[in-house]
Amino acid sequence: GFDHERSYISSLKKGVAPFHEEGMAKLIQHPNFEPCLITNVSKLKACDLFIFCVGTPLTSTYHVDYSQLFSALSSVVKAPLNGKFVILRSTVPPLTLTERVIPFLEEKTGLKAGADFGAASCPERVLEGHAIEEIINLPEIIGGIDQECTEIATALFKKINPKKIITKTTSVSAELAKLYANMYRYVNFALANEFALLAEQFRQDATEIIHAANNGYPRGGIPKPGLVGGPCLVKDGYFLLSNTAFPDFVMLASRLNEFIPQHVVNRLRIKLMEKGRFLHASKVGLLGLAFKGGSDDERDSPSLKILELLRSENVVVTSHDPYIKGTASLKKAVHEADAIIIATNHPVFTGIEKKIFDLRGKKGDCIVLDCWSMLDTLTMEKCGFDYIKFGSRKK
Repeated sequence: GFDHERSYISSLKKGVAPFHEEGMAKLIQHPNFEPCLITNVSKLKACDLFIFCVGTPLTSTYHVDYSQLFSALSSVVKAPLNGKFVILRSTVPPLTLTERVIPFLEEKTGLKAGADFGAASCPERVLEGHAIEEIINLPEIIGGIDQECTEIATALFKKINPKKIITKTTSVSAELAKLYANMYRYVNFALANEFALLAEQFRQDATEIIHAANNGYPRGGIPKPGLVGGPCLVKDGYFLLSNTAFPDFVMLASRLNEFIPQHVVNRLRIKLMEKGRFLHASKVGLLGLAFKGGSDDERDSPSLKILELLRSENVVVTSHDPYIKGTASLKKAVHEADAIIIATNHPVFTGIEKKIFDLRGKKGDCIVLDCWSMLDTLTMEKCGFDYIKFGSRKK
């Protein structure tokens, strides 16, 4: 494993995990792991295969930032590339391998892809929090620049698991397949959130309606509404449509999903006004900062958007996240809050109703806005909380 960031490699060598990932702590403490980590470019000369797993974020103007990819490529060209093989695992816009990676490598080395070195696109598809398990078991989509390259990449992933399902295609199709899968999920989440807004309009409960629609029905599968974010789903629509001029519903889905944090704050403002209070004069406990449950990843987190919106309204916000260091304790977040927002669907927040009640000195005199319908309505009402759920205005 090579990285320019020496502090990052140093932490890994000490057995310190840089983020939360199930099973990673045990993996990096294995005696065979530490010798595999390098920061010296010259040691890349001994490698026959280069797998690129760098980040590809968006710029401030919503264009693809290739800087990490080109930085990694610049390191690889310092090693002899003749007879070597390149695999692109990063999520990228279509044609990245053939129109950016390969031309860069050919220009810097004077070599020819397909003749002097091989290349393939094999997009990483693991779910954060389950990466170690899924790298072994998930199917792979492999697109080499020619048939021989496809077969070489296939042989590599079969080494990980001989029973691995492999789909062979072109490099562009492999890049597109990753984006299609992510956008299919993202658009479906947006649709579920629109259903939630409609349920509120009709003073019904979206969670109950979706359960009714899905229960035992072979053509169900409507996802649960909630906050949508993270470093993949939010940006991949821009990757897919970066060269598209016509209107599309992927961007419409993005507008809807990006609106939900504002909707949450708007509902809280209205509920406070019903009680004769004002948002700007309130204290709010925000539970969860990560973009998804069971994670410490704050990148593109909708929880942070709620935090920013609240602070822009002069709200005093105390945040608690059990997976993120430096956040307040649960007691501090809820003890004197006028309102509590369940912003991340962390498993530990399930069944937390009575704990919040006890930490508040057995006082339920506050608003609890649940973005994920995680809490039990009857228990919350018995505790005296004014409990509201995203996607529900049912009495």
